[in-house]
Amino acid sequence: MKTQVTGVSTLHVRANRSDLISRLADDLAHEIKNPIHAAVINLELLRRRIGSGESVRALERVGLLEEEVARVHALVEALLLLLRPPPEAPEWVEAARLLEELRPLLEALGKVSRVAVDLGWEGGSALVHLRRAAFRHAILNVAVNAFDAMRPNGGRLSIHGDAADNEVRFRIRDTGPGIPAEYAARLGEPGFSTRPGRAGIGLAVARELLGADGGRLLLDHPGGDGRGATFTLAIPRATPLDPSPSDGVT
Repeated sequence: MKTQVTGVSTLHVRANRSDLISRLADDLAHEIKNPIHAAVINLELLRRRIGSGESVRALERVGLLEEEVARVHALVEALLLLLRPPPEAPEWVEAARLLEELRPLLEALGKVSRVAVDLGWEGGSALVHLRRAAFRHAILNVAVNAFDAMRPNGGRLSIHGDAADNEVRFRIRDTGPGIPAEYAARLGEPGFSTRPGRAGIGLAVARELLGADGGRLLLDHPGGDGRGATFTLAIPRATPLDPSPSDGVT
């Protein structure tokens, strides 16, 4: 049975964005600190290699430095994208690209939470017309809740997208304890949360952001049986009747 999630105000959206960024920053602080520490060590080793004339080994250290800096860059860019307000006008985007943009951030969060992250797109090209940052905000709300549900023991988070009929769907499955049946109908009510200390607006905000672009947020499988929960984010896909994008597709 699928449950529709209900909506909230602009004030709730702003409050949730601030809370989401704060939670992500807390989790990612360690993941950002590690590559910086590794880069400092490799810089010292590089200095020694250059000083002793070991050019081949020095180049090896340069490669390692590039990898660590790229890791930090990807995570910081992902956080900055959340800080930027959503564009006023929707963009034409390849649906598969939406997942790839979130991969560095989700994989880093999974590492912190001891959760294996599996991202995949099934099927061919599918074009959507949406506010890119708003979609990113919505899917991260659902994913971060899943990470929280699997703490402290860890687990597996699967996000797979596909296109069928006139929709593009992203299914988010976790291996947490699931959502008790008596709570499932109340998910998305502002102020209601199954976790102490939470504002209870994340899912409602996700639904609001998706709904503004014609999308839906559904709870497909609440769980409560130890088999985790499954949410679906569904957004309209371009059809042959839609006007061709004039400003390019990314």
